[in-house]
Amino acid sequence: MLLATVASGLVLLTFAAFSLSTIRRVGLERIDRELQALADAQIRGPHPPGHWARFDDSLSSLYGQEREGQCVMMALDNSARPLFVSSRWPTGLAPADLGVTATPGLAPMPERNLAPPGREPPPRSNDDGRDLRPPPDDRNPRLAQPEPWLRGPPPVQNVKTARFLTLTTTTHTWRFMVTGNDEITLLVGLDLADFRTEIGRFRTALAMVAPLALALLAAAGWLLAGQALHPVRVLARTADTITARGLDQRVPTGNADHEFRTLIDVINRMLDRLERSFQQAVRFGADAAHELKTPLTILQGQLEQALQNAPAASAEQRTYADLIEEVQRLKVIVRKLLLLAQADSGQLRLSQETVDLTAEVEAVVDDARSQAAGLTITADLTPAVAVQADPDLLRQALQNLASNALKHNRPGGSLAFTLDRDGDRACVTVTNTTDPAVRIDPSHLFERFYRGDRSRGRRVDGAGLGLSLAREIARAHQGDVELTELNGDHIAFALRLPLGETAHADGKSRGRADAAGGIRSERRAG
Repeated sequence: MLLATVASGLVLLTFAAFSLSTIRRVGLERIDRELQALADAQIRGPHPPGHWARFDDSLSSLYGQEREGQCVMMALDNSARPLFVSSRWPTGLAPADLGVTATPGLAPMPERNLAPPGREPPPRSNDDGRDLRPPPDDRNPRLAQPEPWLRGPPPVQNVKTARFLTLTTTTHTWRFMVTGNDEITLLVGLDLADFRTEIGRFRTALAMVAPLALALLAAAGWLLAGQALHPVRVLARTADTITARGLDQRVPTGNADHEFRTLIDVINRMLDRLERSFQQAVRFGADAAHELKTPLTILQGQLEQALQNAPAASAEQRTYADLIEEVQRLKVIVRKLLLLAQADSGQLRLSQETVDLTAEVEAVVDDARSQAAGLTITADLTPAVAVQADPDLLRQALQNLASNALKHNRPGGSLAFTLDRDGDRACVTVTNTTDPAVRIDPSHLFERFYRGDRSRGRRVDGAGLGLSLAREIARAHQGDVELTELNGDHIAFALRLPLGETAHADGKSRGRADAAGGIRSERRAG
């Protein structure tokens, strides 16, 4: 839109400049025609005696008193000597400034006498008023022709090509025309004050109208573009809200144009295919996880029975123990996959109640201390923090965060649990040290089956589902799990859940309240 406005502004400015140039050119052409008409009357015919002496009066009668000083004229003979100069001719302006110079070898041309040399025209009447001219003689054709001085001289030929130029003096700007014939050179000028005033008024009007026109053009373009792109915005908003749990949403066609309606239909058909494929994948995952539970349970029971029947400390007993451990690991993975499939399909069933989050975190801290070897574990828990949650799923999310911190810690590292209130939410933060040599990509941490330290393989237990499942459980409770810190040797995750009713200390909480009212405990595990 900004580019279109800039382009429109450039077009508008170009049109304004062209219009101003055209008006100036047309105005100068009009002035040139006016000068040409005035000069033609002086060079295309003979003049009676005293013509130039009366020329100022002729200009005054032609242009009036108001414009009398706007037109000036200078007539020069063949030697560039003035025959006539207007009384208002610009001071200091010489013919040479207009490119007129004297032609050597030519004598000055006096004013033309209408009578032939040596013969004066007879008087028309005597003192008593009688006409003294001889009567015409019809019988003599020669005598019937008027005398030469009555007919006048023949018309002047060889009119020079006119030149036009603009000169600026100290006070005025003039438009001059230089022309002439074989006898005289004529310099005619017209003051451009009125013309410049007219151009100035047009320039001012253009400067006032152009921004307004540009603003109106930009507003109209904005409205038209907004109307044209409305289906695109609707499409973008709908696509932005489509998630794995909202694949049933479709883009409304509304009053979209034919081109956009075709695009919307294509996208809606694509969403139909995606929804069917996703639902099939979710059902497959849920069904597979559910079907695997029974055979894994039977397999575990048989292995436990075989373990009891095997000789003590025998190789068979160690093999059965390892197999039971693997089966238990598979059962944990299957349970997590089932929960994730239910979360993806929006069927994760919650049995919410008021849960003492402080007591749950204390239990996880105690479990971590019993499992850790050589780790420094600290806890800073605000007492009596309660949330509305499913106890089993909440416990699963907390255990996943703690298990992730234990598995990916370094020998001799540390693990810290904090619990406090953040506005209307409870926040559990789990911070642990990491191996600086292990590269962690934060963009993949919550992806399923992602394991940051692939080099250690099975030496680090887990399938890469813990963080993903913890976040799905938190989101099912209108909360979330976020990565809050990742530097060279520390990583921290925060579990945020909406607060519930205040939990009262009833003996369930484990830990020691200090003078500040919080729970502080520190122990060197292992």
